[in-house]
Amino acid sequence: MNDPHPGPTNLATDSANVAVQAEAIHGPVTVYQAEGVLSPQETFDVGLNSLRGGMAAEARDHFRDAVVRHNYVNGRSCFYLLLALLSGRTLQQVPYTEIAMLRCVRGAVNEDDAWADAIKLVDHLLTSRPPARGTADVEQELQKLTDEQRNDVLQHMEMFLDSSAEDALWASAFEAAKNDRYAKNREGRAWKFFQPEPIGARVEPAAPVGIGFGAWTGAAATSVLTLVSAGFVGVTAWQHTGTAALAALLALAVALWASVRSGVRWRYRRERRLAKDRAYARQPAATARGDGFASKIDHQFDHYSALYTPRGADRARWLADTAGVRRALRDEVVTVYRESTVNAKRVSWLIRYLVADVARRWQTGTLWDYRKELRVPFLLRVRCVLAAIAAAVAGAFLVWSGAHVSPFIVVPAALVAAASIWSAARLWLRIAVRYKQHAADKAEEKTLLADRQAAYNRWKRKLADRPDDLEMARWLECDRKALMEQAMTLYRLKRQDVLAHAFIEAPATPSYSRARDPNGPWRYSKYKILLFLLTKDGVRQYTVHLDFQKVTCRRTARTNYRYDAFTFVQVAETDNGENVFELTLTNGDPIRVKVTDPPTEVTEHESKDPQSASQLTLGTAGLGNALHVLEGVAAEGKAWIALEREREKAPLAEVSSAVNAIFA
Repeated sequence: MNDPHPGPTNLATDSANVAVQAEAIHGPVTVYQAEGVLSPQETFDVGLNSLRGGMAAEARDHFRDAVVRHNYVNGRSCFYLLLALLSGRTLQQVPYTEIAMLRCVRGAVNEDDAWADAIKLVDHLLTSRPPARGTADVEQELQKLTDEQRNDVLQHMEMFLDSSAEDALWASAFEAAKNDRYAKNREGRAWKFFQPEPIGARVEPAAPVGIGFGAWTGAAATSVLTLVSAGFVGVTAWQHTGTAALAALLALAVALWASVRSGVRWRYRRERRLAKDRAYARQPAATARGDGFASKIDHQFDHYSALYTPRGADRARWLADTAGVRRALRDEVVTVYRESTVNAKRVSWLIRYLVADVARRWQTGTLWDYRKELRVPFLLRVRCVLAAIAAAVAGAFLVWSGAHVSPFIVVPAALVAAASIWSAARLWLRIAVRYKQHAADKAEEKTLLADRQAAYNRWKRKLADRPDDLEMARWLECDRKALMEQAMTLYRLKRQDVLAHAFIEAPATPSYSRARDPNGPWRYSKYKILLFLLTKDGVRQYTVHLDFQKVTCRRTARTNYRYDAFTFVQVAETDNGENVFELTLTNGDPIRVKVTDPPTEVTEHESKDPQSASQLTLGTAGLGNALHVLEGVAAEGKAWIALEREREKAPLAEVSSAVNAIFA
């Protein structure tokens, strides 16, 4: 018996270079896993999700655990266990050890069970014989089922709809696919599946004040020295001019305070404007090389800067005028998000917001408003200068008055006072300006964080209705059905003309996005789908490039082969872990399709190794059945069809017997 899941062989190949535009592994989603120890029903539910997600092998493992080992037996569990055994493969591919699972639920379902008709229909499709009541009206049987039962039968029994009696089922399957292909606002939601979970809003924290012990000590020492020396000069001057000296001393203190206060505001505005000018006027550095975090952030800034060019603006001018601002923002993003665990795409929402905000302010002429806000007013300069002059006049009067009493002591004391006043003013000015800058930085940090948090919340709300993997799997299944109907129409084939068929789904080159749920397969934004239809006259290959998000097809191709044209079929694993499907013909170049990407890291929400995602994707890509069919044709030619029917008789009898034994 052929292995239903043939393992890949190692092959070094020069496969096409494909760019993955975006990659996302979603957060803690419980579609294919659950936390803690699972009850039998929870295990069954995870298995059912796996089956509907196209992962029949994983579904069988969960069903075996729930139904066989923990005796979770009812009509529903027996029905889905049967579907899991048959989904995506022929009877020849079903091992006898798995058929034995059906015998473990002998007598579990009553004839009046709500799932009895669904189980009987599966048996009818397997044996292609009329039901016991003597009618062959398959469509009538199908209509008796619930929508849930009907959709699951049409999806997972596809391989057994191969006789003229099942034309009605195929018509129903095609009609259901048409109805569900655009369901649940697919065109408005499918793109969201490929968006990574956004990381929270951050801003570069304000720098600490950074005033050292030496500055505080110097300011305190010079202040004490100022009080002592100026006080001595004032007391000596009082001995000569009395109250006039006291008034001059008070005027000196007030003038010094006013001058320093105005000087703080003056210097703060000047230094803050210069700092922003230096940050925003810097020339962009060379783009980071490689595929590291900084390089990816560079590419995103370049992409969105070109994308968000203001309407009607000259792109070259827009990029030149804002180069420094965008570079400063880029450096901030790299600084605050540069972690080994952060996917650069998780910051895309912030980069879009930042670039769009720069574009809006540039277009409205408010990008450089800080220059107006930080301009030093003329009156502030006048107040500072006049206060300094007043202090100088008051000090000169005190020195003149004191010199009349003790000139040889007052003059040196005045020089010491002047030097200490100058040093103390410079030190306190530096301290006050730094604290004022820090307060402004904290206020700006708070404002920026609030704005970015609002943008983050808007993006989270936009992604709130992101489809789960089961919806993606259902839409893809509908695409497959629609493409098969399209191919049969193009080739003018009826269902009974198709002796067997197989699909292969692969990411479409040259670029695409991909995403997956934890422990789930990769889903792609663009697919290359190969459909092989085996007819009595040969093999029809129909190839379509599907834009999954827009639900459009392009670059269709039709190819016909004789059965004796097949020489070699394999799935090869390249040196970097890619899986490549290869079909070699006698009269042409081999057909090579990359089916999976190299393995990537797993997330903290997963328990499987990186290779598991690739294997799951291989399973959902239809390779198991495609290889079984094409390898058989390559080995046995057209005779494979008849030989396959003959080989299926034994497992068919086993399955049919086991299904009949389910009923009490």
